[in-house]
Order: sequence, then C-alpha cells, then structure tokens
Amino acid sequence: MFFQTNAYILFCIISRVNDLILIHAPTIYDFREREINYGPVSDLVPSTPVFEMYPIGFLSIMSNLCPDGYKIKIENIALEMLINKKMNVEKKLSSLESEIFGIDLHWLPHVHGAINIAKMLKKIRPDVPVILGGLSATYFHNEIMKELPFIDYVMLGDTTEPFFKDFIDAIEEKRDLSNVPNLVYRENGKIKINKVINPEKYIDKVKLNYKLLIKNCIKNLEIIPSIPYSTWMKSSTAMTFIQKGCHHNCVLCGGSKYAYKNFYYRNFVSYRPVKNVIEDIKSVEESLGIPIYVSGDIYQAGPKYREEFFKLIKENNIDSPMLFEIFNPTQEEFYKDMEKSTGMYAMEISPESSNEFVRAWCGRYYTNFALEKNMEYAKKHNAGKMDIFFSIGLTHQKKENVFEDVQFAKKYHDMYNDWVHFFTSPISPFIDPGSLAFELNEKFGYRIFARTLMDHYNLLDKAKSWIDALNYETIWLSKNDIGNLSIEAGKNMALLRSNNSNIKERKNSLLPAIFEKSELMWSDKTNIKTPMSFFVNTYRGIYFRLKIRS
Repeated sequence: MFFQTNAYILFCIISRVNDLILIHAPTIYDFREREINYGPVSDLVPSTPVFEMYPIGFLSIMSNLCPDGYKIKIENIALEMLINKKMNVEKKLSSLESEIFGIDLHWLPHVHGAINIAKMLKKIRPDVPVILGGLSATYFHNEIMKELPFIDYVMLGDTTEPFFKDFIDAIEEKRDLSNVPNLVYRENGKIKINKVINPEKYIDKVKLNYKLLIKNCIKNLEIIPSIPYSTWMKSSTAMTFIQKGCHHNCVLCGGSKYAYKNFYYRNFVSYRPVKNVIEDIKSVEESLGIPIYVSGDIYQAGPKYREEFFKLIKENNIDSPMLFEIFNPTQEEFYKDMEKSTGMYAMEISPESSNEFVRAWCGRYYTNFALEKNMEYAKKHNAGKMDIFFSIGLTHQKKENVFEDVQFAKKYHDMYNDWVHFFTSPISPFIDPGSLAFELNEKFGYRIFARTLMDHYNLLDKAKSWIDALNYETIWLSKNDIGNLSIEAGKNMALLRSNNSNIKERKNSLLPAIFEKSELMWSDKTNIKTPMSFFVNTYRGIYFRLKIRS
C-alpha cells in the first residue's frame, strides 16, 4: 500500500498538465485596490467578505473524475489574493497548465470576480476553453452566452459530475459536443442547449473524498490553492451533505423547491445513499480528524434514513465532532438518538425571525414554543452548543421585529448562557434569483434593483459600501434601514456574550460589532488527530500562543 501510494504521487508530480483546473474567484476582482465598507456580509459564514470559500462541488467533481484517471486541480484564486497582497493575478493565471478552465458561478456575489477572471484567462490563453457552472450560471446561461464572448460554455444544473467526463473527452478528442448532456455553447453564431438530464438519478455519483484532496495537495507540492477559507488552518471544518433539492419554499431561498423546479431542472429532492455520506465522514476522520458539518436535515430525511445513518456512525466508531442542521423543530427522540450514536455534536436552526407572523411569511411554519422545546431537548441530551440564526430584510419585517429578536435572544441566553449562540445578519448582498422573493417580489413586498447578471455585476462594481450593493429593499425597510438595524441589532446580539471582548471595531466596515468566527465553529478547540496533520496542529499552537500574548 505504501509503495502504491507513493508511486501514485510520483506519477502525478511528473505529469503536470491538468485536464481541468477549477478556479474560485473573489466577489470583487480588484478588492485589494479598493476601499470598501464590507459591513456584515460574511459574518455568519467561515469566510471573509471576499467569500474565498469555494463550493463543495469542486471536491465532488474531483472525487468523481480523479479515480478514472483525470487530472483535476483546485485553484482558490480568491484565497491566494487575500493572503498574498502582492500576488500578480495575471502572472499566476499564466502559470496554470490545463486543457480546460472551469470557474464557479454558484453564488451570485461572485459575478464580478468570475467575469473578470474569465476575461483575463481568455486574454492569456485564448486557445483554452472556459466553462462556468453553478446555480447562478444556470439561471443566467442565456445572458452569459449572448453577452460574454470570453466564456465558451455553461454546464447546467446542480449535479454535473458525470457530464464533465463527457465534456473533457469531447474537448480533448475534438469530438462533437452535441452528445454532452446539460451543455450550453455557441455553434455557427447560435446558442445551442443540449439535452438536459434531470439530476435525480445521479445522486449516487456524488462523493466527497478528502483523502483525494490531500493527495492532490501533495502531487502539486502546494496546499494554499486547495484550502477552502482563510482561517481554515486554525478553525478547520469539513463538510458533507445528505441531499440535493429541498421540500420547502422559504421565500428568500434560491435553493427552494420553487427555484429548483422552475430554474434548475430538479423535480424532487434526492437523498444521497447513507453509505456514501458515511464514506465522506470516514475520509475526513481518517485523513484530517477535524469537525464535520452535515448539511441537510437528517430528521426530515425520515426514520429509515436516520436510523441507518446513526447505525453506521456507531458501527464505524466515528467520534469526530459533528454539526447538524434542522429545518424545523423536531421530537425529543431525535436528540436521544443523536446522543447515543455520536460523540460530540452541535445543532443549528434558522427561524429567521422570533415573530411567528413574519416567520410564517418567510415560509417557516412553526411556533416559538416548538423552538424553545428544541433548545431544551438539545441541552438535555448533551449537544455541545446550539446556534440560532435570525435575518434582517425579511418580508413583513418591521423595525420593532428586529429588536424583538434581540429580546428573544436575551431571554434564552440568560437561561442557557453561552451554550446557545444567537446571530443576526442582513440578507446581503443579494436576494437570490430564482427565489420567490425575487420572482414574485411584489407579492412579498420587495423592490428589486437588479434583474440581469450584468445588473448585479454593476452593483458590485460601483458600490462603495455593502448597503450600495444590496439588490433589494422592502416596503417596510429601506436599504438604509437594513443597514442601520444591522449595526444596532448585531452589536446588541454580540453583547449578550459573557465575554464582551468579541466586540471590536474593524476597518472598512459600517458594522462596529462582529461575531468572532470561532463562535460559528468549535473546531479550534478540537485537536486534529492524524499524524499527517502534525503541521496543522503546530501552526495552531503557535497562532493561539501569539494571540494570547497580544
């Protein structure tokens, strides 16, 4: 086994040309040259306002293609630009060797960076195809093909791993592209859209092999381009997911049932085989030994699914800390099973508002009593913590409702102290295209200021602050209202913590109160267990010693 692994690594080092390089761009391409008031746009995710965290689809594509001999590389340009202020992007892109460049346009806030990186790539390497993928690329595929000649292809849908094999083969062997499913391209001056295959039956193809990610770091003799976000070395977290699609129609969500059905070619929810999810988790535990975020509602998946999940967790002796999300409050039995089957675990839920009327208008139909009981159940059954997320900029939400959220949080923080973490943040910078709020904005009381892809590009290009970049306001809250409420409510929420040192001023921001990223995770308290992660643990030790001294 030792010789096989090292032979693989040696082969990969010698063979440098990639079939596909997956590139992640920053939100705003020239962010290093601008003075921008970023505000709270990234306070509730691990990344910075540059949104340097690439989509999990990158790892899924790599995990699907590499075992069949394809050479795939992740290049997190956003992160490299963030940590190396002097990095010459054009020089970096010129050094990349690949048959195809793939850029994610999954989250719309990346539109500015993705377009500029694509334009630069085509200037540097006009002979190399550039393809975009992701939900936003799917939604705007016609505009991309009509208006952006430096982008050659778009791959449609949320599950495209099998089709990338066909695409790479067709490009490298100069074959007819008409047989590549889900592909959009130009031919003789016309836009062609190949047959779109619904993604449901391909869910078993989706795998997340973290061991493979580490091997690729070794083969390329570099780690930074594959790191998912800037603080990963000190707050390391991996993720897996149990489903694609959603049963719910939350008004603000671009991944709702309505959005998937009308714009992303998905008719129903697909659940990944439990054994595949467990294999993901095992690959994390065996190669990294870090906490794991399990995306998707295990409870909602049904009793058979979660019974098998918990059974395999126990049978495989998996004890890595895990963070689970639930879409709706659950029964106490769920927490009993969680306590029996997992090691350290935490929970999160997003009620959006403490006001039940506002919450129902947002598409979440449960009471505060049910939410309260779930806090009680989670605490009783030894959850390590519970995160509860509120939002600002909701349909039917008024100023007083935002401060009701703060009072709700205070009540339960007084009861549970720092075991429960409450967060609030504006919907920013964009309401998702495809969401009910975007498509039926008048029904839900929204004013939309950007409709096309380039409208959103221009919002980011011209914005001096995060408030300028908002693509919406409501008939109850103006853009400035959303900004001012975010400042005050965010500060008051953060002041609930027993350790008020979490409140600090930050440069280039309209928000004086910030939630420490460590409040979103607990991974900085968890020692990485595998020998190959010795350097990560060493780095962490040095970092925290310096932090304490400062």
